[in-house]
Amino acid sequence: MATLWLMLIGVLALVHCVNADVDLTMAQAEFALKLLRDSGPSGSFVILSPFSISVALAMVYAGADGKTKIEIGDALAKGAKGEEIVNYFSALMMELSKEGDGYKLLAANKLYVQEHSDILQSFKDVIKEKFDGQLQEVDFSKATETAKIINEWVEKKTNAKIKNLISPDMLTVATTLALVNAIYFKGDWATKFDVHRTMKKQFHVAENQNREIEMMTVTQNFLYTEDETMQVLGLPYKSGVVSMFVFLPKKKFGLAEVEKSLSGEKLIALINSSAKDNKIIVELPKFKLESKFELRTTLEQLGIHDAFTSSANFSDISAKPLIISHVIHQAFIETNEEGTEAAAATAILMSRSMRPLAATLPIRFIADHPFIFAIVKNNHILFIGRFH
Repeated sequence: MATLWLMLIGVLALVHCVNADVDLTMAQAEFALKLLRDSGPSGSFVILSPFSISVALAMVYAGADGKTKIEIGDALAKGAKGEEIVNYFSALMMELSKEGDGYKLLAANKLYVQEHSDILQSFKDVIKEKFDGQLQEVDFSKATETAKIINEWVEKKTNAKIKNLISPDMLTVATTLALVNAIYFKGDWATKFDVHRTMKKQFHVAENQNREIEMMTVTQNFLYTEDETMQVLGLPYKSGVVSMFVFLPKKKFGLAEVEKSLSGEKLIALINSSAKDNKIIVELPKFKLESKFELRTTLEQLGIHDAFTSSANFSDISAKPLIISHVIHQAFIETNEEGTEAAAATAILMSRSMRPLAATLPIRFIADHPFIFAIVKNNHILFIGRFH
């Protein structure tokens, strides 16, 4: 029984899908929220890259057929036709090659193939032409050596933020192929926080539970909107095209309610309704988060079932049967007075068989209780997380 590893590290990218019957940007926002909800209870720390996971699935989707392809396509963007999904993510990857002013954004794909394997040339061509993936032959039976090769590439592409994505025991003599996509982002705030104003403050985790954190402070005109349940703050990076949005419940312990109420459509609407009409007094924690997940159960909850069973159809990858046995995702983010650094990685192992407000006084945005955050570029949710 042969195996296929697909690994994706995550990346910040954007592009609109032109003339598509399905709004893939909106679908991806919905996908991001579903991943966030299924990644753990609302009282837990989480950081993940929905884009990273989506590109991993898009590459698998390109090699799937029948019910397997339908299920993966429906999870990514229900109703999208044929090549729309592959072309959409292909365009996003191409966008990453553009240098940004005030931020660093790197993305790369690599295809590791078992020596003398029977992976179809047509699939290799898709990875190269659509995802700009490079090819390297390896011997997966030498698990320790091959895991080291892959992990070193991941570490290099993420500026050493993602380490040891896979372990040797995940690779067997049946492993046939590993697809890896690397993502790395580092951006300086357009308006930096003054390090001298950062101080220790109490963060309200839950009723009768506080912890001391380092709280950054700045007052400036920022993107802002609110509705009846939450305040929404947009903190732009120097480029102006990438921002971190913070979704802060108005009720101190109302994160679960806010998270449940958010849809992809509402999330995008809140982002688009924010405006710089208001001076905002901001207090935001300095934080560093890292998460690592086995995503198989989450993806099954999103409707991807066949890919994990002997019914899987990946006939456009190989004439021999393949199934997904593991999906590993690892992500990292650090936010401080200067800006943000983020990276992510996903590995898929396959085996055979609201409107802005006008205010005369500064608005207070005090993030001293649990909130959701997202790094966004042109309405594309690149990273999403929960700080608790």
